Amino acid sequence: MEYLDNLVKDSCILCPRECKVNRNLHNGLCKTRNKLEIASYNLHFGEEPPISGKNGSGAIFFAGCNLSCVYCQNYPISQLKSAYRTISTEELADIMIKLQKRGAHNINLVTPTHFVHLICSAIEIAKDKGLSIPIVYNTSSYDKEDIIYYLKDYVDIYLADLKYSDNNLAKRFSGVSNYVETAKKAIIAMFKTKGDLIVNRDGIAQRGVIIRHLVLPKSIDNTKNVLKWIHTNFPNACLSLMSQYFPAYKAEKFNDIKSRLNKKEWSTVLDMLDNLHISNGFIQEAY
Repeated sequence: MEYLDNLVKDSCILCPRECKVNRNLHNGLCKTRNKLEIASYNLHFGEEPPISGKNGSGAIFFAGCNLSCVYCQNYPISQLKSAYRTISTEELADIMIKLQKRGAHNINLVTPTHFVHLICSAIEIAKDKGLSIPIVYNTSSYDKEDIIYYLKDYVDIYLADLKYSDNNLAKRFSGVSNYVETAKKAIIAMFKTKGDLIVNRDGIAQRGVIIRHLVLPKSIDNTKNVLKWIHTNFPNACLSLMSQYFPAYKAEKFNDIKSRLNKKEWSTVLDMLDNLHISNGFIQEAY
């Protein structure tokens, strides 16, 4: 744990933004300090079937985010922090145990990157108390490669976004200019440490990686290149392709993303899947 703690100690370089803020005193670019902040926790049934299953995923929603996506679907939690509470690592461990007792298939850490050092401490405490279900790291993939390798003994499953193949879009819509190379390195590390998705006889994920991609309107080339990269590098990857984009938060200020994805764009994306022979995963349609 000393390795992660040192990345936050006086000048935070925990995430790829490396804002170097003393989070003991001030908010970093993630909008948080060096204390765990959660918005909510509960059994969640809206994830992919291997994650939610019949009993639900034990989702813990962390406040703040190291990205600043103008279309964030969870913006009250991630960007505005409109409702949250500060908890200790011991309290987080107890929440994990409560969710396990309620029958959760896993512990689903939603937007964990900026608290990863504290989360690892909580996982150690929870395991000492009997936590035995898989840990899901639900991330934008804007994570440091070396931290993903560090997490090999803490995380079982990655639910990993690959938002962009174009850094111009990443800068414009999410506020970072190095998303593409950073996320790709992180995802490669995820596959190296956990491999393709493995499910039990009930279809519940036990280990591995699911790559998520939300298709943005008027950005079909972005999606095309994301799919090509996944197919070339991880031909057996489990892909979750999503069409349910909604112009939330500040999206109305951007002409290209101020409306929903149209049916023609979605049809074009589905044709791409066929042409690349990508069939392993889930298609989440809004039509």
